[in-house]
Amino acid sequence: MTTPPPDWTSLRLYLTALELGSIAKAAEYCSIANSAAAKRIQVLEARARVGLIERHARGIIATAAGEVFARHARGLMDLARRLEEDMDAFAAGGAGSVRLLATASSIGGHDLAERLAAFARLYPRIVVDLRELTSAPILQELIEGRGDIGIVTTNARVPAGLEARPWREDRLLAIVSRDHPLAGRTALRFSEVLEHPLVDVLEIGALSLLLTEAAQELGRKPDYRYRVTSMDAARRLVAAGLAVNVMPDRMIVPYLDRFGVLGIAIDEPWALRRLRLVARAADALPGPARILADHLMDCSIAYHDAEPPS
Repeated sequence: MTTPPPDWTSLRLYLTALELGSIAKAAEYCSIANSAAAKRIQVLEARARVGLIERHARGIIATAAGEVFARHARGLMDLARRLEEDMDAFAAGGAGSVRLLATASSIGGHDLAERLAAFARLYPRIVVDLRELTSAPILQELIEGRGDIGIVTTNARVPAGLEARPWREDRLLAIVSRDHPLAGRTALRFSEVLEHPLVDVLEIGALSLLLTEAAQELGRKPDYRYRVTSMDAARRLVAAGLAVNVMPDRMIVPYLDRFGVLGIAIDEPWALRRLRLVARAADALPGPARILADHLMDCSIAYHDAEPPS
């Protein structure tokens, strides 16, 4: 039988005791008798079946198990705060909030911004808190309860407790100058791309990891001659003929003529990327998050068949 979770007061007391380095100070801060506070910590340790704190002359510190316990406790307290905030919003006539986590590619290369604008018009009382992260941290944030919905570009299996649905697709292109030796080709194998200097864009670091892994499969290593922080800088280096860049089609096609560069399809199975919307099961999502997830999925099928913007 599963042990009942600790109560909120005990979790708050434990975290406060670690922060202040003293159970007595935490008891005073939380307006709890010192003896009652000590008892609550003992109950937490009994339920955990392991010591959570170590006592020293200058106060207390967390054990290794206590650090893990504290990390989960902070996640639970964060969920409790979100619950209170959402209920306060309902009580004030609002409709709550949603934490949306998305990759740079999904924000800059697809219609996420437009879909969020439409959502804001339809549901003005639901606040969407958007954060840009790479795919792996997004999945971790969702698992630990610090996000409601994620949009990822990784094809990796999602952790237990999360569900993934197809959302968008894009194709990776090799971006070259108009006078580059590869110009004029309609498609390239990745081994051909690796014959040329590359520019690495820190802004979309997850893509660099994908390319490095693909190169390793070929027994090769990408020659990143240039490393820049923005896609704009990368496009300028490519236009000058200094390097080749790899970029999702929907992030570059609208700018090909403006920057004087060409996009050539990379003919590899992994170069067709399937972006996915990831979240807990619908019945486990807060109402506002469920509404946003449904809204973002409404046009996904039609969008798959659309051409990149021009």
